[in-house]
Amino acid sequence: MVKFGEIISDMTTNRRDWLKTAILGGTALVFSPLEILAKEIPNYKEIIQNADVIRLCFNENPFGTSPKALEAMQKSLGFSSMYDFRFADILCEKLAEKNGLKKENILVSAGSSFLLELITKYVSLDKGHFIIPNPSFTIFEPIAGFLGMSKSVIPLTGQKKIDLEAMRKSIRKDTKLIYICNPNNPTGDLLSRQEIESFIQSIPDSITILIDEAYIEFTNQKSLGDLVNQYNNLVVTRTFSKLYGFAGARLGYAIGHTKMIENLKKLQSWSGAEISVVTMAGAIAAMEDEIFISKVLDNNEKSKDFTISEFRKRGIKTIPSSANFVYFSLDNYKGDYFKKLKDAKILGGKTYEEKGKWTRISLGTMEEMRNYFEVIS
Repeated sequence: MVKFGEIISDMTTNRRDWLKTAILGGTALVFSPLEILAKEIPNYKEIIQNADVIRLCFNENPFGTSPKALEAMQKSLGFSSMYDFRFADILCEKLAEKNGLKKENILVSAGSSFLLELITKYVSLDKGHFIIPNPSFTIFEPIAGFLGMSKSVIPLTGQKKIDLEAMRKSIRKDTKLIYICNPNNPTGDLLSRQEIESFIQSIPDSITILIDEAYIEFTNQKSLGDLVNQYNNLVVTRTFSKLYGFAGARLGYAIGHTKMIENLKKLQSWSGAEISVVTMAGAIAAMEDEIFISKVLDNNEKSKDFTISEFRKRGIKTIPSSANFVYFSLDNYKGDYFKKLKDAKILGGKTYEEKGKWTRISLGTMEEMRNYFEVIS
């Protein structure tokens, strides 16, 4: 197997010289916001252009990206003119090794949202019915509707948990897909591995069960990815956007039975071609940076503990979070919460549940969270 370090060292002298003069300085890239995300944030378009805006809305990694990943990405710029398949091979091999599986169990993409879309297209080939919890990260829902699928939307329990029993009771003869985000976004609630596996065992294997594990790294719970060969209707999606800080670089992957992955690839003209060599090089290096990963997890816990403590001091109800955000109720809050955020140039969120006025805040740095609480006090 060709090693990642060997790929980087193969770069020509001209490319090394070019890299020395590349845009590695202080020039910032400006990205246009995704319209679908803009809908999630009140006053997003009004304040996003402010340089000093505090972003506590998209569950991004406020601690940045691994220095090792950034270094690898900078070096890999010299490969931008080529289709370099070695990066993809090494990336898939490392992801398979990380999850105790084979490369054939892995499908990479430019972010896990693309995979949610791809899986939706796959299950909708013969139309049918899908089941989703609400609220949750159901970004694929409009696509399923456009493709002619019907749906059942299952409210959360009173404890803000995904209601697996209600989902099971909503199964119809034409049900093709059940979606579970775990930990759930926007609530941060975590279903146990045992709960979900028991649920999978009770579901006909003709129904695809999609488990979105975008935030599983923030927990001590093992991914369900190791069960895909046992349950061929199980698909697990993961992302580099959160823990690894690749929200802008775009990288995600699906874990599934080899037949499932093979079928999903049939819906792609060129599997994985939308991922740049720069992103893949960074991801390979990011997985090896244990110091950075540990730092992010530690800082996230400190920020979460502080945030929940401050909410409690103010009599604001929260639920336990297993992610990098906190779900809380504005029912007892005095004042115009969203106006205060707007005036302070803080991107917060929206109301997800009118009953109880439940909303979410992404965890920032300690400095950002102190600023946030000063604003809403």
